[in-house]
Amino acid sequence: MSANTGAELRSLTFDRTRLDLETAPGADIGEALDFLGTHLAAAPHDAGARPAEALATLRIAAAASDRHLPPSGTPWEDLYVRKSASDFFTIPARRAQALGREYLECTRTGTRFAFDRAARTIDVLVGPGGAMDLVELIRDLVLKDQENAGAAVLHATAAYRDGSAVLITGAKGAGKSTILLELVEKFGYQIMSGDKTVLHEQADGSVLATGWPDYPHLGYGTLAKYAGLKEIAGIADGYEPAPGHAFSPVGKFAVDPVRFRERFPSAPRGARVPVSAIIHPAIGPGDRTVLEPCPPAPDALAASLDANVESAFDGANAGWHHYLTDGRAAQADRRSRITAALATVPAWLLTGPGDLTDDNFPLSVAEATVA
Repeated sequence: MSANTGAELRSLTFDRTRLDLETAPGADIGEALDFLGTHLAAAPHDAGARPAEALATLRIAAAASDRHLPPSGTPWEDLYVRKSASDFFTIPARRAQALGREYLECTRTGTRFAFDRAARTIDVLVGPGGAMDLVELIRDLVLKDQENAGAAVLHATAAYRDGSAVLITGAKGAGKSTILLELVEKFGYQIMSGDKTVLHEQADGSVLATGWPDYPHLGYGTLAKYAGLKEIAGIADGYEPAPGHAFSPVGKFAVDPVRFRERFPSAPRGARVPVSAIIHPAIGPGDRTVLEPCPPAPDALAASLDANVESAFDGANAGWHHYLTDGRAAQADRRSRITAALATVPAWLLTGPGDLTDDNFPLSVAEATVA
């Protein structure tokens, strides 16, 4: 039975993962849905669908009730939903457990979540300025469910063109965002993913890539290259980065995602496409940008890709809730096959400042997405 009388019923889907949303009158989650809508599809709930098909039902209230807090006197523990080098992305919280439910309150915004695994429900109250709290919950649930089903999540940006994707993967600060925007700005690509790319093995052994919604977080060296980006990021005239930080992950800026999407075109929502090429950037100061093919060494390339596979189940703050059990072990072979298949895709090493031109961007890469 719905806890929200007169609630608007919607389903939110990504690949085969589905969340049902019951949004009470007066509860506004438009900002969160707009952010997620680049990659997750929202549609009126199908009343004929079996309840077990949904990973969870999020019951989103307009006002606080006793469903959102544990009984008085229940002890709380402090934790983080997300902890980042950037204060903007850090979400401190506190958690309590009582009566078979897990309660969480985001301490900056007052957003509250109450998890009931047995009932497959999560009661939600979004506090002022708490849209990103709800986004973080939904992204966490979907990614964990995807991983439990065998998807591999690669720390990579993805550029889309003509039915295939170029992945740009590497450590933080390697230049993934810069190369992504170079492809979009100069070679007619669209942004498919800006931080994570979800990879699925198909029945025939092939691999398809799907983008993922993320908040643009860009270094000054990237922002300064493209007209209008510094203004979107709110950088004042005359700003100078600390020495050595223009091409580093230190001092990055959060960029308004709506204005960013207006500035750079996005790939079609739900696109699931083969990977035509992989670029491994290591950009930094230099006289020229060099893009050269990686030697054919599938084992070494697979190991490099494995090192960039990440998981929502890992990390110091990954256990901020326990709604889902970690089932990745049952899918380890599938993830290994995914990275092994990607290791056979043409790969390129990029060094230098990262300025792509017709001269240094090989035709074999440029045409790979058209072949």
